[in-house]
Amino acid sequence: MQQPNHEPEKYAALSRHYIQKADEFLQVGDRVQASEKGWGAVAEAIKSIAEQRGWNHQGHRLINDAAYLLSVEWGRPDVKVSYDAIEKLHINFYEDDMELDDIATSVGNAKTLLRELETLRQQPPILPVIATRDQRNRWRRLTGELLPLDAAHGPDHLQPE
Repeated sequence: MQQPNHEPEKYAALSRHYIQKADEFLQVGDRVQASEKGWGAVAEAIKSIAEQRGWNHQGHRLINDAAYLLSVEWGRPDVKVSYDAIEKLHINFYEDDMELDDIATSVGNAKTLLRELETLRQQPPILPVIATRDQRNRWRRLTGELLPLDAAHGPDHLQPE
């Protein structure tokens, strides 16, 4: 009998912990740590879903790939758009050039995305349509599988990358 994989819940728990820490750091005015914890909460939530699917997710590029393919899978381009906007929190960890109120707004947006990701995490996975070489490359990095392009759906089927 195969043992259940508890890793997805580990990442989900880290996500909840980090978003709580982001609020705590906002309250004391620590812009750098609030930024990194807000970003980290989203990254861990995406890792949780990637882990459920057996996807590689150790590294920034792979988290980005997972966010993109989840957006395609669910037919929700807003998921990737939100992810991209929240990614500026990670950049702020290194640059420290965002104002505290901008960070607070981005952490609020992270909370909204986290609720969406948690809802989507509860749904069964749907194999996304792989219609472009870029999507195929992302899929291969995440899974190690090289899928053929789906001729039934051309690049017009997808949102621009």
